[in-house]
Amino acid sequence: MRSSPAAVRTTGANRHHGVMLRLVGAGVMLTVMADTTATTMAVGMLRYAPGGAGMPLGDLVWLTSAAFIPIAALLASAGRWADLFGRRRVLAVGLVVFVLGGIATVTVESWSYVLAARAVQGAGAAAMIPASLGLLLGELPESQRRGAIALWSSASGLGCLLMQAGGGWLAVAVGWRALFLPDVIIGVALLVACVWLPSGRRATGKGVPDMLGAWLLAAGIAVIVLAISKAMAWGLDVVWLALAALALIGGALAQARHHRMPAIDLALWRRPRFVWGWLATWGFGALSYGLLTVQPLYLLHLGYPMLEVAMWLTPTSVAVVVTSFVAGRLIKRVGPYGLIYAGSLLCGGACVLVLTQSGPTIWGLIASVVVGMGVGALAPGTSIATTLAARPHQYASAVGAATMARMVGGAVGVAVVSVVIDHPFMTGPFAGLAGALALCVAISVLIGALALTKITRLRPDPGDVMIKVPRRLLLELRMTLATVAAEADALLPVETRTPPADAPVDASTGSVPRPRTAEPGSLAGTRGHTN
Repeated sequence: MRSSPAAVRTTGANRHHGVMLRLVGAGVMLTVMADTTATTMAVGMLRYAPGGAGMPLGDLVWLTSAAFIPIAALLASAGRWADLFGRRRVLAVGLVVFVLGGIATVTVESWSYVLAARAVQGAGAAAMIPASLGLLLGELPESQRRGAIALWSSASGLGCLLMQAGGGWLAVAVGWRALFLPDVIIGVALLVACVWLPSGRRATGKGVPDMLGAWLLAAGIAVIVLAISKAMAWGLDVVWLALAALALIGGALAQARHHRMPAIDLALWRRPRFVWGWLATWGFGALSYGLLTVQPLYLLHLGYPMLEVAMWLTPTSVAVVVTSFVAGRLIKRVGPYGLIYAGSLLCGGACVLVLTQSGPTIWGLIASVVVGMGVGALAPGTSIATTLAARPHQYASAVGAATMARMVGGAVGVAVVSVVIDHPFMTGPFAGLAGALALCVAISVLIGALALTKITRLRPDPGDVMIKVPRRLLLELRMTLATVAAEADALLPVETRTPPADAPVDASTGSVPRPRTAEPGSLAGTRGHTN
């Protein structure tokens, strides 16, 4: 039967939307990770270049923290707003803010203004990330969602690769500010592409969103990241920041319990699968951003120029891209926690291998590739473990909460690594860098233990498919046995049948009344025996 022209046009439009959704979603993650890579490269240049020699690493790391704080603070609320107001709309707003912040980063002179511009970029990225993946998952059929998440995750490795390949040349030829210029160009292209995207589904609830809860949550997370970033510099004063953060987050939770459209989706946090994935994502953020900070600092410390540093880092990004693509194909066989366990094992093993070397060798290059493979497995594994634990109307909220965990973990990783490098607890010529790698090994072990615990749990989560399938089979088996019992009872002589205990007795004869006969294979007249 030939399809109607209208059906053909609908199919073509859906295919076109699917392609655009994948391109924009991957482009957003590529841009955000390229921006993060540009930040770590800029910190390395300022640390070892004459123009930045007077600034301690703790101050230079603020170039990263200035973006991390608003990203981590706003991600959960931005994901909730995307579900409520429309995911394409929130994505477009985020792109505009991100591009404006990038232009300011490239053009302003004062270091304080640079940090403020990075904070603006972080706020834009916080809206872009959950809205892009939420739009992608909400518009694609269920059979294509795992592959879309794998593509979205592998784009992060591609962003690192492109920045490392071209960023070194830009930084040497123009200066460290030029590292942020490609993000502006790609952001403008993505903003234009938003015109061809579907608007995305909205939540069905009516009313005014909980803006007070959103700001309380954002402020609480911002204070937590600030306390982590300045723990060594401010000493015991960060305890007051921690108490303030707990009070702010407690207020946001209290608002969520009573508000009709809360900033925190408490139903999402009642799903054990999401909580497990959130914890794994937090560990992945600490590990990946810690390694992303250590690698260029290690090579620059040895005196390598930026172009050679980029060449040494390129194999890592290539391995991330390739492994993320392969992991998307393997996810149905090994599951998300299988990928998380394998990724943590690879990252930890690679760090141990680097610790045994005294400088860049062929084994160091192999370890760099293995690190990329580990990150390439962890990225889609953690994304799938958290995102697909949510309902379709919660996708953007789940992405926001999970990416917030990754960014908060990243802030922890960057802050701890920078503190250990400046205040080493090991001895030797590379004491600080070796201590940072040892911490990365410890984080890898924790992530692997969490994944292994989840894999070996005997009691599955409520609502899992593994619960539904046996129940359906048992119901079918019960119906089959009831049918067989009814047919056998109909074929037996009346005298040999055993009456039920509650069968009625004829008062005149003292016997059980004879039931109606039924044809073999029929259930008529035998319902009392099968109930």
